[in-house]
Amino acid sequence: MQTVDMVIREVHAGLWFLVVGYYFFLFIFLLFFRWRKTGNPFQFAMAMFFLLLAIGRCFYFVGDFYADPASLTGTLVIYTPYLGESPFWLMAGAFFQWMALALLSATAGFMIFGKRWAEIAFAVPAVGLGFVLGFIPLDATTRVLLSGTAGAIYALFIPLLFWYLAWQSGGMLRRSNLFLGLGFFVLFAGRVIHAARYFLADMVFGSVTIPGVMAPGLIVIGLILIAAGNEWGQAS
Repeated sequence: MQTVDMVIREVHAGLWFLVVGYYFFLFIFLLFFRWRKTGNPFQFAMAMFFLLLAIGRCFYFVGDFYADPASLTGTLVIYTPYLGESPFWLMAGAFFQWMALALLSATAGFMIFGKRWAEIAFAVPAVGLGFVLGFIPLDATTRVLLSGTAGAIYALFIPLLFWYLAWQSGGMLRRSNLFLGLGFFVLFAGRVIHAARYFLADMVFGSVTIPGVMAPGLIVIGLILIAAGNEWGQAS
């Protein structure tokens, strides 16, 4: 008989499949239907951003569902995962996702200052975090604290950059940057909730069900807002 836990797991997996599919869709759309026509480097950077997110999320998916003993029930009940307990998948996922953030930060820095040093300065922190989380073995608590704290900072930092661009611009471009900032804020909020899902399950919700659904749900909403903002940017 199918149990409630099995149903919850299927819902979680389905939502993350939706997220990964949307990442790949945006990558293909921006690269082949936007950048190839306009040659706009922002479109190329955004395409690579979503590609890196997609690759990272694929590793996370395996790590979360098949190599994490707490992936279904949080820390309340521990079970043996199908692939055994292995940090490789989460480390690889973290590396690719932080490289995506580094690329996005560099792009935003160049859009604001128009200088190479701004690209480097904005990208270096995310690159450093990516290498730490991707190649240095950390205990689960340290990894969650580092990833969650840094993710929360970027959840404010990246949107603020686009909102600053909105303040500096006008017309459709202002609307585009406003939506891009809001979209990235919602997307990163989902990432932070995902990183803190076990803490939220233990301290707030009592299970991983609610944060497990909230995280991919917010990410999908954020992606829709980003896509809308990008289209308005093309119309400006």
